[in-house]
Amino acid sequence: MSLPASNQAATSCSKCRGMGLYYEPIVEVGRYGSLQLCECVRAECCCDGTAPYRYWDDDSRHQWCPCRPYRRKMTETNRLFRQANIPERYKWKFLDDFRMTAPDGTPIDDLAGMVYSLIHQGLIDAAEEPKRGYLFHGNPGTGKTLMGCIALNELMLRWTKPGRFLKLSLNYFQKLRDSYKPDNVHYGQTGTILEELCNMPYLVIDDFGVEQGTAWQQEVLYDLVDARYGDQRFTVVTTNQPLNELEKLAEGRIYSRLVEMCQFIPMDGLDYRKYLNG
Repeated sequence: MSLPASNQAATSCSKCRGMGLYYEPIVEVGRYGSLQLCECVRAECCCDGTAPYRYWDDDSRHQWCPCRPYRRKMTETNRLFRQANIPERYKWKFLDDFRMTAPDGTPIDDLAGMVYSLIHQGLIDAAEEPKRGYLFHGNPGTGKTLMGCIALNELMLRWTKPGRFLKLSLNYFQKLRDSYKPDNVHYGQTGTILEELCNMPYLVIDDFGVEQGTAWQQEVLYDLVDARYGDQRFTVVTTNQPLNELEKLAEGRIYSRLVEMCQFIPMDGLDYRKYLNG
């Protein structure tokens, strides 16, 4: 959804970074915070936030309010977040939620700062919508899934395009298998399920390579990666597997494409879950 280039207030605003919206983490109703219209947009609002967001100017002409595209963007962004299948733990998490310090304030690892900087430069400071994604690899508990969801959330908020979280598991492949069974609710939907993931502007593939699976599963995975590679779709991959194990998938064809479509970021620091519960 494009926004009017004439709204210089939003463009230069440090609070919303030119998006006209920001996420307010304070929970008033329910479990999460909420998207808010930034003060820079509210300052130019002439309709008092009343739909359909029109007002009468000084010459008695009926005009669209400058806030209208941002209010429409807020509605659409909320819809995108509802449909993204992001796990509850990671919903509405953004880059500032990536903790680089322990509860007592001490730094956890220099690696966390490096990862934070890379994502900030590649997503937050980027002047254009990024095409090359990330592959976070390393031992469990280092924040790979969190960072993948953060990247997804930041992109959906900024560019107002759909994103999806896909956890690779036996359940996912079973759902595809069930779509071949005439008595299953997903019968005949195999192509639709795969096509939706192939065409999704932003996709996080979590736990990549955990279930190396059968030749059929590897071909399904190859088709997904190959389609996204060909169309230059932004893709985030997280994995606990050593890279030499990933190279074996589908005779190396998957890994070869990932090398080009993703920036590989090692995350081999402290297991944060063990730290918190140790």
